[in-house]
Amino acid sequence: MKKTRDLMILLGVYVLAFVASFFACIWIKSTILKFFLFDVIATIIVYIFSVLFHNSSVYDAYWSVTPLVMILWLFIVEKAWSIPHIIFLAVFLLWAIRLTKNWMEVFTDFSYEDWRYRKYREETPRHFWFFVNFFGIHMVPTLIVFAGMLPLFELAKLHLNWMILPGVLIMLFGISMEFFADRQMHEFLSSKKKGTVCNLGLWKYSRHPNYLGEISFWLGVFITMLPFSLSHWYYVIGFVLVAVLFNVVSIPLMEKRQLSRRPEYKEYQKVTSRLLLRPQKDSYEKSGMASV
Repeated sequence: MKKTRDLMILLGVYVLAFVASFFACIWIKSTILKFFLFDVIATIIVYIFSVLFHNSSVYDAYWSVTPLVMILWLFIVEKAWSIPHIIFLAVFLLWAIRLTKNWMEVFTDFSYEDWRYRKYREETPRHFWFFVNFFGIHMVPTLIVFAGMLPLFELAKLHLNWMILPGVLIMLFGISMEFFADRQMHEFLSSKKKGTVCNLGLWKYSRHPNYLGEISFWLGVFITMLPFSLSHWYYVIGFVLVAVLFNVVSIPLMEKRQLSRRPEYKEYQKVTSRLLLRPQKDSYEKSGMASV
C-alpha cells in the first residue's frame, strides 16, 4: 500500500512537471528550443520535489519516462505516423517500459534512495550539496539524454528504407542486453552467497552488460536517423556523452562499490571484460569461482 501510494505521488509530480512545462513553452516556434525548455523546466520542477521529499531518487524514473513523453509529442508535432515511424516508436516504447519497470521493481517507497545519491550527500560539504544535487544528479543527465534525442528532430524525413534496419537492430540489441542482464542479476541476488560475484549469463562476458545495452540503444538511435541527417553528423554527440557518462561516472562508482563489498571482485576484474562482451580468461574458470 505504501509503495502504491508513493508511486501515485511520483506520478502526480511528473504529470504536474509535464503540464506546467508544456504551457510554459508551447508558444515557442523553434521545435528544438521548445523541447529543450520543456525538458529543462520539467527537470527543475522534479528537482524541487526531490528537495521537498529529501530524496533525490524522485528523479530516477525521469530518465525513462520523459524521453517517451517527448517523442510522443514530437510525433504529434511532426505528424509522423507512417510505418517506419510506428516501428521506431514501438522500439522506443519497449525501451521506456523495460527501464521504468526495472526501476519500479527496486523502488519500495520514499524511504528508498539510490545508494549513489546517499554517497554524494554524505561526502559533499553541505554548502556544495545544491550544486551536486541540482546539476550532477538532475540537470546533467537530463541534458545528456536530450543530446541523445537530437537525431529524433529529423523524424519528418524518416521513411521506409532498408537503411533504418541496422539502427533499429542495434536499438533492439541494446534493449535485449539490458533485459537479460537485469534478469540474470535479479536471479543472482535472490540466491547469492555473501561476498560472491555475479557470473551468470552475460555477466561472464562483461562486468557491466546492462550499461553496454544502454550505450548500444543510444548508438542505435543515432544510426537509425543518420541516413536522413547526414548534414547534422554532430548529432553523434548525444551517443558520445551517454558513453562518457557510463564509462567515467557510473562504471567507476559501481566498481569501487563492488570491491568494497565483495573481495572476489578483484579477481573477477582481472579476467572479465570491463564493458564489451568478451570470453573470460581461463584463470578465472580454473579458480573455481566461475559460478556462484
